[in-house]
Amino acid sequence: MSTRDQRTPATGRRGSRRWVVCATSAACALLLAGCQVLPERPPLAATYDLGAGERGTLAHALAPARVAVSAPAWLQATSMHYRVLHGDPARRRAYADNRWAAQPAAMLALVLERRLGAGEGGGCRLQVQLDEFEQLFHAADRSEARLVARFALFPVRGNKPLASAALSVLEAAPTADARGGAAAFRVATDRLADGIAQWLTDTDRALPGGLAGEGRCRR
Repeated sequence: MSTRDQRTPATGRRGSRRWVVCATSAACALLLAGCQVLPERPPLAATYDLGAGERGTLAHALAPARVAVSAPAWLQATSMHYRVLHGDPARRRAYADNRWAAQPAAMLALVLERRLGAGEGGGCRLQVQLDEFEQLFHAADRSEARLVARFALFPVRGNKPLASAALSVLEAAPTADARGGAAAFRVATDRLADGIAQWLTDTDRALPGGLAGEGRCRR
C-alpha cells in the first residue's frame, strides 16, 4: 500500500472530528443567540384579598337577609388603584404587578355578609354602593386606604328604604406599597362593617317597634 493510501483514513478521521467540533460550536452559538433573543418571562402578579371576615357582635334579629354591593365602572375589575396626592392628584393609577383576587365589590360583599351575619336573623335587604376604593399617597413613604360607601336598608316587601346613610373610612397603610395598601383595606372593610352594624342598631332603636315591628324585617 502506498504512503498516500496509509494516510488517507487518518486524514479523513481528523476531518470528521473537525466537522463534529464545528457543528457542535455552531449549535451552541445558535442556542445562546436564541436565549438572548427570546423575551424574559414576566414576573407573576401578586394577588391580595380582604379575607373572609368574622362574625361581629350585631344581634341576630338585626342581621340582614342578604347584602348586595355595587360599584362604578372603574371599580369593576381587579386592578389595585392608587392616587399620588403630592404629584398629580387628579390622576387615577393602578399597580402593574399587583391585583385584587376579585372585584372590590365582590370582596366587600363577602366581608359584610360574614361580619353582619347575613341570613341568620331578619328579612331586610342591605344594599351598598361602593363609591371609592383606592390607596392615597400623601408622600413617597406615607399612604392610606380610602373606602367610601353609601348604604340603605330595604324592608321584606317594597322598594322604599327604611333608612340610608354613608360612611367614609381612612386607614393608614403600614407600608407605602401595594402590600401595605391591601393590609390597610382589610382593616378599613372591618371598620365599615362595624359602622354599618352600629347604624343598624341605631336604626332599630329609632323606628317605632324597631326593625321587626310593623312587618318591616320580619319574615
